[in-house]
Parts: sequence; structure tokens; C-alpha cells
Amino acid sequence: MDHIARLAYSPSCWLFLQTINVLRVANWAFLVRRNQIRKELKEKMRVFKRGKSWYADYKVGGKRKMKSFGKHKKMAELFLKDVELKMLRGELKLVDDNVTFKDLLPKYLEYSRLNKSRKTLTVEMCRWNKFSAFLKEKGVVKLRGITPELIEGYKGRVLKTSSASNFNNDLVLIKAMLNKVVEWRCLKENPLKDFKKLRNSNVRELRYLTVEEIERILATADSLMQNVIRILLNTGLRRAELAYLEWEDIDFQNKLIKVQSKPESGFHPKSYRARSVPMNPEVERILMDLPQRGKYVFDNGHDQLLHPEYWFGRRFKKILRNAGIKNACLHTLRHTFASYLVMSGVDLRTVQGLMGHSTITVTERYSHLSPDHRSRAVQVLRFGNRIETNTNPAP
Repeated sequence: MDHIARLAYSPSCWLFLQTINVLRVANWAFLVRRNQIRKELKEKMRVFKRGKSWYADYKVGGKRKMKSFGKHKKMAELFLKDVELKMLRGELKLVDDNVTFKDLLPKYLEYSRLNKSRKTLTVEMCRWNKFSAFLKEKGVVKLRGITPELIEGYKGRVLKTSSASNFNNDLVLIKAMLNKVVEWRCLKENPLKDFKKLRNSNVRELRYLTVEEIERILATADSLMQNVIRILLNTGLRRAELAYLEWEDIDFQNKLIKVQSKPESGFHPKSYRARSVPMNPEVERILMDLPQRGKYVFDNGHDQLLHPEYWFGRRFKKILRNAGIKNACLHTLRHTFASYLVMSGVDLRTVQGLMGHSTITVTERYSHLSPDHRSRAVQVLRFGNRIETNTNPAP
């Protein structure tokens, strides 16, 4: 008995009893609140008969709703029970489908401004201006007026003056906004969720440079652009990623280049995805030899960009013209980086990580191979010298 008494007055036992009391009080408060909610819901709900039909009458978010069930009173009662249960669980959400496109667009643009780059936002604004003009012409004001039939008409309008890929880009943007609108409970569902992209018959293999072309380009370029070209060929960096590269992003000890956002400069990687790219010996040598004039790798000496990011693209076009190389641009160096990795046997998942692609589908565009590489690949097949054909008729 003494042992039991000591246990009853022990700190652990006292804490356990206190916890039980707290749970009892919380459970009592929950039951009181649940009964109160049920009472309020019953005051807002009723089943009544008008003429020969039974109706379920209820309120959601201060708005009155009525639903007819014909001669089936029991179905109306069961429906209200289901509504009551959903309300208690917080599953019944009111959708405001009277929102206009004009009111919603500024909200979506603010979302885009916070989550996308300035360059992307500028391109999207051009697309929104074009789509807004189309909606105004068709007299569509509310979001629920954006239907598959309407988009079919918009598709015809775009294809008169532009390509299928241009319409596909517009469609991706419109569907993305409608998905966000559904999250904001301004639409019940995306009316374009099953609308398909156009098949683009003009899609070509991505251009990459041959070794001979690379040699001609380097022979034509000045010392600055030679360093830029070699870095891009060996890292796959995007133009802006190279322009905004800082010395703090270079980890010489671990031989890594960090691609990350720089809010103070207004730069962030595509899709805000930070990544690290390993340095091979050539890139490490180039960076070690570059003078550190400021915080940027290519700095003007005052902690500012040596050149705007677009300057490198323009300069590269002049080099290509002087070298007699066509159908290429600065971004072709990035395609070349990925293509040679794949042709060297690097798996697509690794290439995806190095390139910073959001999905493997994007990386698969770089899995094309050169004709010489394909030719060497099929040479490994060995079926013997004779190929026999089965001429016997099928039974």
C-alpha cells in the first residue's frame, strides 16, 4: 500500500492525471462547439415542398442555395445531411464564379511578379495583352466565359499570323492562370484542363556545334569571348547565369559553381531552382586566371556587370557571322554542352541536374545524336552473315 501511495504522489503520475484533465476539458469544449454548430446549421437548413417537388434549402457563406429533388423527399433529407457533414469538416467551399477577368488579371500578375523573372513577366504581359483584346472583342467579361469553344476561336485567330508553338505557349499561360484561379476558389474547376496542345510539325532537332565549328568560333573570338565561350561549353550555364556569376559562387576547394538567386541584383535562376555545376580542369584554369575586379566574375571594377546579359548574345552573333556559321546563337553552346554529355554516355537524369531542368521531359530534347554517333551505334549489331526469311505461310 505504501508503494501505491508513493506512486500516486509521484511527479510522473501527477503529470499524467493533469494531462487527462486537460483532454477531458478539450473534449467537452469540442462537443459543446459541435452541438452549437449543428444547431446553427439546422436553423439554416430545411426541406420543404413546393407544388409537387421537394426542395433542400440551405446557406453557405451567407448565400442561400436551393436544390430540387422532385418527388423524393428522402433524397432531399439525405442531401442536407451530407451538406451538414461537409460543413462540420470544413470541406464545403463556396466558389465565387462571378469574378471578372479584368479584376483577376492584376492579382495573377502580382503572383507572377513574385514568382517569375522580369524577363518572363515581360513576355507574359505581351501574351496577356493579346488575349485580353480577344476577350474584349468577343464580349467575354467573367472568368466562367472562358470555355473550350472560346479558346478554339482564339486558336484560329493566333494561327492566322503565328505558329502552333506560339499558340501552345499562350495556352500554357492561360491554363496556368485558371489553375491558380481554382486554388483561389474563383472557379470550381479549370474549363481548359482537357484542352490539348497543337502538334507542331515544325519541331526540329536542337542545333549543336561540331568540334570543327567550335574551333572556328574560338579562332575568330577575342580573349574575353573565348573565356565566355569555353565556360559556357563546359558548364551549360545560361546567358544570365554567367553574367550575374559572382566570385562568392565559385567554390575552388570543391570545384563547384553555385547557381543561385541574387535578389539585390534582381536575378534568379529559371524556375528559382538553385543548383551546383562541377568545374572541369579547363573551367577551373580559366577562372583562376581571370582578374578579380569586383564581386562579379565579369565585373567593370565597380561591383557592376561588365556588360548587360544581352551583350554577350549580340557579340556572339558577330563572331558567328565572321566564322561563317549559320543557324546558331549563344544558347547553342548550352545545347552543345548537353548533347555531347549524352553522346558520351552520361544518363539523362545527371544531365537534367547539370542543366537545371524542372522535368526530365525537357532534358529528353537533348538526347538527339549526331549522324556519326548513330552510325557507330548500329555497327555493334551482329546477327550473322545470313538473314533467313521465314517463307512458310502462317497456320
